Amino acid sequence: MSYLESYQNRLKRNGSHNGEAYTNNTIAMIQSTFHASPTFRVLGVRSAQYPDLMQMDARIIKIERLGSLREVIFRPNQRLEIGTYITFDDDTWIIFDQFRGLVSKVIVAKCNHTLRWKNQHDQILEFDCVASTMDLGSKTKKSKDEIRWNKYDVPLPMGQLLVFVESNSATSQIELNHRFIFNRKAYEVVGIDGTTLVNKSGFGVLQLTLSLTTLQEGDDLTNRIASNRYPLEESPTREGLW
Repeated sequence: MSYLESYQNRLKRNGSHNGEAYTNNTIAMIQSTFHASPTFRVLGVRSAQYPDLMQMDARIIKIERLGSLREVIFRPNQRLEIGTYITFDDDTWIIFDQFRGLVSKVIVAKCNHTLRWKNQHDQILEFDCVASTMDLGSKTKKSKDEIRWNKYDVPLPMGQLLVFVESNSATSQIELNHRFIFNRKAYEVVGIDGTTLVNKSGFGVLQLTLSLTTLQEGDDLTNRIASNRYPLEESPTREGLW
């Protein structure tokens, strides 16, 4: 038996052809050393799409130029979807970009605020979010602040925030003109993007554009809950009584 035939026979132990054997050997090597890296973490996982998934192994890579972003690398054949919350190093992060391959990886942003509101049933809802004047993943783009001119021809910035939050059954109910409290200031929703980072099942990252507005009497600055008006639900009618 030649050396080449002997080599091919060894490869066949891990696959039906050379390519499959190389892939399986690579996976086995990564799996055997994955936990040995100083960047290894066991992530806490919160996902509306996969509510039963609680933990996952990963490696965390810091992106030097962007302190609030991390690259997360998973074990072979494992992955998490855009919009999933993960926790590590005492912080909560949201996935907003992903790259799939033999080893999948995602980009996450650190959540710096919570989106709080009271729904029409008087229930307080709260979700971790990223609130910023810039798009996710960019510190080079211009602020989203608009400019308006007053009667003295002086340019005044109209304060705006971009808010990125998990798209789920609760956040998908947010409508235009819905009001929120951030940093003891009131903002109202002037734009909703439920398409760009949301999959066909409705899961992903919901992007809200908020504009500074005036405080109202019912705003609760202490608990960060803005006053909102909801349409009254019509009571069911009883037909055929008259």
